Amino acid sequence: MSVPRSEHENRVARAREKMRELDMAGLIVTDPLNFQYFTGQPTPAWMKSRASIFVLPLEGEPAMISWSGPGMFARLYGRDYPSWVEDRRIYPDVPFTRDERVDWGLRGVLEDRGLADAKLGIELGRESWLGMPLVDFERLKEELPHARFVDSGPVVWSCRLIKSEWEIDCLRKACEIGGRAWDRIFDEVKEGDSLASVQKRILAYYMEEGADLNSGPPIVLGATGPNNTFQRGDVLYLDGGPGYLGYRMDYTRRGVFGPPSKRQQEEHDGMWEIMFEVIDRMKPGVSVKELFDYSQKRLSERPEWKNYSTHPALRIGHGIGLENEPPSMSGVDDTVLQAGMVLTPEPKIESVDGLVNPEEQVVIRPDGAELLSDSSDYHLRVIG
Repeated sequence: MSVPRSEHENRVARAREKMRELDMAGLIVTDPLNFQYFTGQPTPAWMKSRASIFVLPLEGEPAMISWSGPGMFARLYGRDYPSWVEDRRIYPDVPFTRDERVDWGLRGVLEDRGLADAKLGIELGRESWLGMPLVDFERLKEELPHARFVDSGPVVWSCRLIKSEWEIDCLRKACEIGGRAWDRIFDEVKEGDSLASVQKRILAYYMEEGADLNSGPPIVLGATGPNNTFQRGDVLYLDGGPGYLGYRMDYTRRGVFGPPSKRQQEEHDGMWEIMFEVIDRMKPGVSVKELFDYSQKRLSERPEWKNYSTHPALRIGHGIGLENEPPSMSGVDDTVLQAGMVLTPEPKIESVDGLVNPEEQVVIRPDGAELLSDSSDYHLRVIG
C-alpha cells in the first residue's frame, strides 16, 4: 500500500498556501523525510553521499531530482516508479568524481521554473536537515546570486504538524502492531532472559504483525542480572515501537518480574495518573508550555520523587509522525495545540529501578485528545 495521490495533492496545496502567505516563490526540499513526505519516494538511510531534492514552485508543476536507482528498479523489474511527480531529473553518480563541489541539477530546475532570482525556502533552521553538502549549497548560492534563500521550516512544519485522517490511521496501526508484539513478550518473558533476546523476539513479532521491514528494535531496559539478564524484582521497560508505512509508534510499557513492591506500584500508578491528567488538558488552544507547567506543578507535590524534567528545556513529550517531531512539550515551547496534531506526553521521574516515564500516543481532536495507544494495557504487568 502506498500513500494515496490525494494525500500528496493536499500536502502540496497546504504548502503553497503557506508559501503565498510568506511571499515565497519556491520551496526546495532536501531533508530525506521531507522529501519522502512530499514525493512519496523513500530515501535510504545509507545514501548520505547523494542528494534527493524536490522543487515546488508557487505556480506550475513541481520537479524532483534523484539518483538513478528507483527508475532502474522500476524499469528492470516491472514496478511503478515510487513517486507521483512527473518531472524527474536523474543525475549521474556525481559524488564519485574529482569535483569538490557538485551541481545536482538544482540550478537548472530553478532556472527552468523562473526561480533563479526568487525568494526560496530550503532547510536552514532548527528541526530540519540540509540534505546536501554545505559546499554544494554554497556553490548554488554563488551561481544564483540574485536568489534569496530563507528557512523553509514554517512551510514544511505547517504541513507536517497537522496530520490527515490517513496519517492518523497509519499511526494508530503502528501503535496496534507494536502493542500486540509487546503484549506477546509480557506473556512469555521469564527470569533469566536477556535484553538482547527480548529485542530479537520483539523484532520478529513486529514483522509477523505487519510492521515496516525497517522497523528497529525498541528500547529494552531494566535487567540487573549477569550478561544483562532479568532477575526477580527487575522492571522490564519498553519504549519506542515499529513503523507502519513510515509512521512511528512511540509509547512505553512496564512489567515487574514477580509481585511489585509497594514503591514500584505507587510510582507506576502515580505517574500514569499525572500523565492522564496532562492528556485531559490536551485540547486545541492550549499551549504545550501550559502542559509542561502543569506537570511540573503536580510533580512538585511529590518531593520524594526525582523529577527528570527539572529544567524548562527538558521536555515531557514531543510530536510524532514520520519521526520524533515538533513541538517539544517543554517550558520554552509556546506552540499551541491544534486539531490533527499527534503527540506523546511523557512526564518522567528517576527511580532506583530506572526511568518511570508513562508515555501514550494521542491525536488532538476538536474536543480533546484521543488515545491511539489504547490497544495495549498501560497497567504495571506482573511477570511470572
